[in-house]
Amino acid sequence: MASITKLENRKAKPWQVRIRRKNQTFVEYFRTKREAADFAAKVEADFDRWAKLLGGELRRHTLAELIDRFMARYHGKDVSVTARAGWWRDEYGTRPLSEFTGDTVREGLSRLAELTARQGGHLVTATDRALSPATLNRYRTAISTIYKAAMDAGWFGIKENPAAGIRQRRENNNRFGRCLEDGERARLLEACDLANWTGLGVFVRLALATGARRGELMKLTWADVDLKAGSILLRETKNGEDRRVPLIGEARARLAEWAKVRRLDDPRLFPGATPDKNPPLDWAWNQAKAAAGVENLRIHDLRHSCGSYLARAGASAFQIAAILGHRSGPGLTARYVHLVAEDSRELLEGALGAMLGGK
Repeated sequence: MASITKLENRKAKPWQVRIRRKNQTFVEYFRTKREAADFAAKVEADFDRWAKLLGGELRRHTLAELIDRFMARYHGKDVSVTARAGWWRDEYGTRPLSEFTGDTVREGLSRLAELTARQGGHLVTATDRALSPATLNRYRTAISTIYKAAMDAGWFGIKENPAAGIRQRRENNNRFGRCLEDGERARLLEACDLANWTGLGVFVRLALATGARRGELMKLTWADVDLKAGSILLRETKNGEDRRVPLIGEARARLAEWAKVRRLDDPRLFPGATPDKNPPLDWAWNQAKAAAGVENLRIHDLRHSCGSYLARAGASAFQIAAILGHRSGPGLTARYVHLVAEDSRELLEGALGAMLGGK
């Protein structure tokens, strides 16, 4: 039978559950009497299963061991998973799996909510902005994904996901993105061409002409460029699929000129001062925006602009999703994504060809 006792000398988890049966005794502590009673009921309903869990692997192994096992087998292309899993490991890695509960996840998310965001790029800097609800949801998803993998694979006797009962935070999607208008686009392209980093004009035109993400463009190498056929191959994209996109008009011409002054000691289209550094994209971008008088514009908004221009030109949602690399577009499959994206040169020329010369 289970006995539930409130201990006055314990503040965090004062409610003790002591279960004694079949010559075994298990003791657990909870924040509320309700949680203690629910746990006692679960154990008594299936004592053999819980006896194995409480007395076995969950006590012998830590969260760090679980995360390490997951990351050793993780082959996804979302690099943020590594950072978010690493945060859980740093903060709670020494905790036995038997003590990593839903309350622990809630506590972790509350601690994250008190942190401030950092912005990356050429130089990572701190900001005074709190982490967004969307970011907190991604941290919750990271630990949930790890536990789901453990349950599927049978690691450490894990049978429950501590993040399963925690609701997602409501995300604020008011800042979806904005589109460059004709006048400011011309001013911005002219300012980019005059920037101290000479690659900025090429980068911005590629972003507008292809809808590629910042990271996809920064990873491009000259081996991914086919100037003769007029296309670029975007590798290891966010949705996990490679995607080939046509090069059009001014973007193609500028890239051909850029190829004539390419660095021979670095295969990247946009190399930094040394092979282990990135170019000063953010610094040059901010300078160009200021010179052009363009406000409230992110690099990611170039991608939104591409999608908006395509929509104005009459492109279907299917075509836009394929060009931008949205795997979850209406009825899309990986095969059709490649076919539509590679066969969209005429559509891109019609929608974007006249916009990228800065005239």
